[in-house]
Amino acid sequence: MSWLQGRRFWIALLVVSLGVNGVLAGILAQRTLAPASTAREGGAYVHGSSGFNPRAFVAALPEERREAARSELRAGLRELRPLFGEMIARRREMNALLRAEELDEAAMLALTAEIRALRVQLDAAGEAVILGIVSDLEPEARGAALEAAYSPRGRGMRRGDRTEGERRRHYRGERSE
Repeated sequence: MSWLQGRRFWIALLVVSLGVNGVLAGILAQRTLAPASTAREGGAYVHGSSGFNPRAFVAALPEERREAARSELRAGLRELRPLFGEMIARRREMNALLRAEELDEAAMLALTAEIRALRVQLDAAGEAVILGIVSDLEPEARGAALEAAYSPRGRGMRRGDRTEGERRRHYRGERSE
C-alpha cells in the first residue's frame, strides 16, 4: 500500500509541474507574440489593450484641474453604472449557458454580440468623459495626461503617488503652485 501512495505523490507532483510549466509558457507566449499594448505613433500614444489608469491621468493634469477632473470622472462612472450592471447580467447569462447540458450556439452568439455592443457603449461613454476633461487643456498638458493614463509606468500608481515631474520638483526643493 505504501508503494501505491508513493507513486500517487510523484504522479501528483508531475501533474502540478506540468500545470505550472503550461502557465509559464502561456505568459511567455503572450508577452512575445502579442503586440505592444501601447504603441507610439507620430509622437502620440495610441491606446491598445493596456487599459486606462484614471489615477495616473488625474495626477498628470495641471493641479488646478485635478479636483474638477476627479469629480467629472466620478459623475461619469455613476452614469455608467447601469451599463456595467447590464454587462454583468449578460456575462452571468453566458456562464449559465456554458454550464448547460446542451450548448445553445445561437443564444451564445446573441449574448456575445450584446456584450460586445455594451462594451462599445461603455468605451464611447468613457471616452466622452475623458474628452470633456481634456478638451480645454493646452496640447502639452493634454498629451502628458493621456500619456500617463496609458503608460505602463502609470499603471502601478496609488493614491497619493507623485508623477515623475512632481518627484523631480520635490527632490529639487521646488514647490508646486
